[in-house]
Amino acid sequence: MAGQRARITERGAILLTDLVSVDGFHPGSPLRVVTHIHSDHVLGLSDSVRTAHFIVATELTHELLRALEYRVPPSKRLDLPYGVAVEYDGVRVRLAEANHVPGTAQVVVEAEDGSVLAYTSDFKQPGTPVIEEPDVLVIDATYGFEGWVRPWQDQIDDILVDAVLEALAYERGVVIEAYQGKLQKVMHVLREHGVEAPFVAPRRVYQVARVLASHGMRTGDVLLETTREALEAMRGGWYVYFTTGATARRGRGPQSRRPVRIQLTGWELEEPFRKISETEWVVSYSDHADFKQTLDYVEASRPGLLVVDAYRGGNVARHFAAVVSRRLGIPAVAMP
Repeated sequence: MAGQRARITERGAILLTDLVSVDGFHPGSPLRVVTHIHSDHVLGLSDSVRTAHFIVATELTHELLRALEYRVPPSKRLDLPYGVAVEYDGVRVRLAEANHVPGTAQVVVEAEDGSVLAYTSDFKQPGTPVIEEPDVLVIDATYGFEGWVRPWQDQIDDILVDAVLEALAYERGVVIEAYQGKLQKVMHVLREHGVEAPFVAPRRVYQVARVLASHGMRTGDVLLETTREALEAMRGGWYVYFTTGATARRGRGPQSRRPVRIQLTGWELEEPFRKISETEWVVSYSDHADFKQTLDYVEASRPGLLVVDAYRGGNVARHFAAVVSRRLGIPAVAMP
């Protein structure tokens, strides 16, 4: 019965009972949960704002949504701290921490019949507490193939810092390309490791950085790219520019001195750091669990049924569900 209450729709909504739609729009669901700010988890938010009674997220996620110019009216905004439950029409909803981008939450719903339905959202380990023995667990399995592991993860911050320092030594500027949230976490890592070069960002990356700085993330001064200070820093060739991608491809700094572009991606699985060319580098830097971490989570959770998100994972999700059934003896399906 619990399995019938949890499903993933063709539009990417994760339903934990018909009352609670997570990370996608579902008509008729009075509660819409947003686990974090990435676009594939904010699907149909404007439709949910129009029809749902409440938009549920951590306070930080709500603030980041506003910085990214999503519109959630105060009357529908419900800030829910980790570990605090809210009850609505017979169901109880609480959020648990997830180590992904700042503000990310797992979702746990206790249905009216007492069954527990949960969703991990995107996560990595260490730092994500395991939801133990839910009746149904919906999981992200972005890296659901056996070979998709990153054994160097514990050293990756140091590897990234070394790469940035090497690039800065060329005095031609550094462009770091990644997703929102990951970019700002990297700002924090670089400052913690003593990188003092000016940080420069386009408007939305800058706005997210300001929100996170107000919540204690150490980003240092971040310069908006259109300001005089930012333009001077880029002309001088000693700066780190943070972008989600489009602006990086245009290049920054003097045209005769192309900056070193460092792409942060979890899809580099052969080695932690690689130079494609003199000015194009890749660092294997991910905020997703790899195959082993995802499988370890499922084994520790021991759900009655595992549902793997195939809307975002496709054939990888179907493969991972088969692996779980075969190796762990846990019933597992991929949806939709």
